Amino acid sequence: MNFSSLPLPLACLASVAVLVLSGCGKGDSGAIEVTPPKEAASTLEQAFDQAPAPVQDEVRQVSESMRRGEYDKAVMSLQAVKEQSNVTLEQGMAVHGAMVSMESQLIQAIQSGDQNAVRAYELLRALKRN
Repeated sequence: MNFSSLPLPLACLASVAVLVLSGCGKGDSGAIEVTPPKEAASTLEQAFDQAPAPVQDEVRQVSESMRRGEYDKAVMSLQAVKEQSNVTLEQGMAVHGAMVSMESQLIQAIQSGDQNAVRAYELLRALKRN
């Protein structure tokens, strides 16, 4: 992994995330399963299929953005869905899964040198702090 072109805090965080996401141990006992973005998008849509129409529209926007690799738009839409009132446990878990998947996708894109992914990752981190 080459994180030399990233700012030091982001490079450290990306390195840790790679270790965590890869399980960083022997065997699969401690590995974290990350759902691919397309699958996470489908799970998100299914979880919100009974939600009010405006929420479903926002979820569709998240799904389409994730599938297209429109990182900034996906992160902002995910945040909007996350902030909805009356979110069920299943919906909350789907949002969390989509965020983890998005973070994983962003880290992979950052490693490939995608500057749009760097901006979206910083945005995702800022939203997580709030």
